[in-house]
Amino acid sequence: MKVASHLEKIRSLEGLRARLEPLQDFELWFWAGMTAGTHAVNAALHHAAVTRDDDVFPMQPGVYLVAQPDRSLRPSFHPLGDVLHVGRPKVEAAVPEDVAAMMHQMEIIEGHRDPCVRDGVAPTVAIVDECDAALGECLRLLNKRMEEGAT
Repeated sequence: MKVASHLEKIRSLEGLRARLEPLQDFELWFWAGMTAGTHAVNAALHHAAVTRDDDVFPMQPGVYLVAQPDRSLRPSFHPLGDVLHVGRPKVEAAVPEDVAAMMHQMEIIEGHRDPCVRDGVAPTVAIVDECDAALGECLRLLNKRMEEGAT
């Protein structure tokens, strides 16, 4: 995806999160935050020219949906553009320090995915606070990068 598309998705997801009650709506709140953070990491990777800023959409590592002349989408192998999650696929190129810090924040969030969403661990205020703080820092770093034009 293009950087501008990632930024628009982040705005939409943040709007959704603001309407949810984190403990009561945890799974939806969590996925919206994790997805927003992944969009932030992708926007920063593109901005830093680490990954490609293309109008293609990831399906699996290395496989992207590519728009066709008839407006359909076709799966195709493609060089690294968007990551699906931090580490999936692994970014082999050098990553700027601020983007690496964003990726670390996403690992904090993703550390709660399986226990709370898949394994039935009840979310707590501490988990919500940790996820919210990690996403906040990830988005702060993205905003700083975009404002300062860092590469």
